[in-house]
Amino acid sequence: MVILRFNTGRGVHGRSGCFTCSKPLKWYELIPIVSFLVLKGRCKSCKTGISVQYPLVETITGALFVFLAYSNALFTAPGLLSSVLFTLDAVIWSTLIVIIVYDLKHMIIPDSLSAFFVLLTAIRLAVFWKFGLAIGHDLLMYGLAAIVLAGFFFALWLVSSGRWIGLGDAKIAVGMGLYLGLAQGLSSFAFAFWIGAGFALTKMFISFIMGKFQLRKGEKSITMKSEIPFAPFLILGMLLAYALGSDMFQLSLFIS
Repeated sequence: MVILRFNTGRGVHGRSGCFTCSKPLKWYELIPIVSFLVLKGRCKSCKTGISVQYPLVETITGALFVFLAYSNALFTAPGLLSSVLFTLDAVIWSTLIVIIVYDLKHMIIPDSLSAFFVLLTAIRLAVFWKFGLAIGHDLLMYGLAAIVLAGFFFALWLVSSGRWIGLGDAKIAVGMGLYLGLAQGLSSFAFAFWIGAGFALTKMFISFIMGKFQLRKGEKSITMKSEIPFAPFLILGMLLAYALGSDMFQLSLFIS
């Protein structure tokens, strides 16, 4: 809902309705995944197809919440603190899902979403400090990570005049540094570039093969100059580095 309404002039309040016939949806038509399956992917009133984006986003979000429940402070921090940290992580990763889909659809990362992500990671770090899960030195290292990671993308953007990478990726990198730190942050970059390169090469190969036959009307072939949104790969790399606790550059040997 946030993804579809963002930057359309509509807020997050108000009833949901079919985009074709505008009929308000009943509560039982809004049950994540279940409603899509029961309705067989079509509006009950006008029979228009419902985007598969809905169940995909719902499934991924649900899986992420389960992962966060088992991987973060729920099992290392007592009582209210665990609930606060889980809630922060849930909102952070939900925001990242919105960024991924929005970037895929519109090839841009809205500043408001980037700023919200950075703010949430800063709050998470402040909670760590408040409850003794991080000390002043840790805060400085996370701050350094944010500067280094964002500086890397800013340098790419500056040198290429925006042709290689968008400035929005640098803004996302600030939050990544505050969330992951330098060791996992750099690992996430490596994951992101590997996955992105693999995806681009695969798309180019498929485009080449299809070009030997016939591209669909309006479809463009993929080349080295084609623009591909990088935020999805960056966030996927972030998830992998966080889930694996990756430090592929062995920075933890030098940073304590």
